[in-house]
Amino acid sequence: MRVTNNMMISNMLRNMNKNMLGLDKRQMQVSTGKRIHAPSDDPVAISRSMKIKADLSELEQFKKNVDDATSFLETTELAVKDVGNALTRLRELVGQAANGVLTGDDLVKIKGEVEEIKSQIISLGNTTYAGKYVFSGKKTDEKLLDNNGNYLINLRDMYDPATVDDKIKFEIGVAETIEINTLGFEIFHNLPLGGDRIVAAGGQADLITQIDDIIGHLNAEDFGQLTGSLDVIDEYIDINLTARSEIGAKVNRMELVSSRIADTNVNFKSLQSQIEDADMSEVIMQLLNEENVYRSSLSVGARIIQPSLLDFLR
Repeated sequence: MRVTNNMMISNMLRNMNKNMLGLDKRQMQVSTGKRIHAPSDDPVAISRSMKIKADLSELEQFKKNVDDATSFLETTELAVKDVGNALTRLRELVGQAANGVLTGDDLVKIKGEVEEIKSQIISLGNTTYAGKYVFSGKKTDEKLLDNNGNYLINLRDMYDPATVDDKIKFEIGVAETIEINTLGFEIFHNLPLGGDRIVAAGGQADLITQIDDIIGHLNAEDFGQLTGSLDVIDEYIDINLTARSEIGAKVNRMELVSSRIADTNVNFKSLQSQIEDADMSEVIMQLLNEENVYRSSLSVGARIIQPSLLDFLR
């Protein structure tokens, strides 16, 4: 095989370019601290890295969902707690009035405070979080109660989980969801458990009806009925405590899920670092080696290019 000067120069340039690519690759690794920058660097590793990045993005969304759910639950919990405090005060007032020893003026004062408690409970029924009504189910842009304590919307809690109802569910993990909202009738109505629970717009919340009855008993000075109202108030206090315990359990669960997401996030980032990050001591050593190889190729190339026909004709 005849080797020409042009062939030698072409091979030299090709090999020199190959050495330059190797040097550029090591310089890129040193400057970025990353071992891989393109799929060709390590196809298997880049595939694993892309999967981890997708998982991290998914975790980030789960974290946002958990934070939003926690804030929603805490707002609901505070509103339910305030309703409970109002009920406790209502019971104290009714207990005082039921004794039958207060004067007419005292009963008028109690009646005035009971009416204020009614207004406060109605106001709490329309509690909002970030502009959304927390007790209105999926109709978060609509109030739950009007000024008289009547439902402004229809609410449904269906026994069959496959049936669409007003429960809002947040995805907080892979195939893991949580119901974040408490429906208004779970606080202001005494509906039995174990079946479909539905209230219709236009009907008055049962708790408000009971307070109206108490106001009527105060007007009539019917102390026997006031005494009977204490048991009804106790029922709603129990309903309130049950709701608060359920919401509190969900808040605690959100804290655990948030902690788990944080731990998983750390683990994924550590694994991503192991896959992508370069071993700097090794890469610097390889960079120095590539520099030596490139300098050698330049030196050899200078010798190959230098001779010409004119050099032999001198």
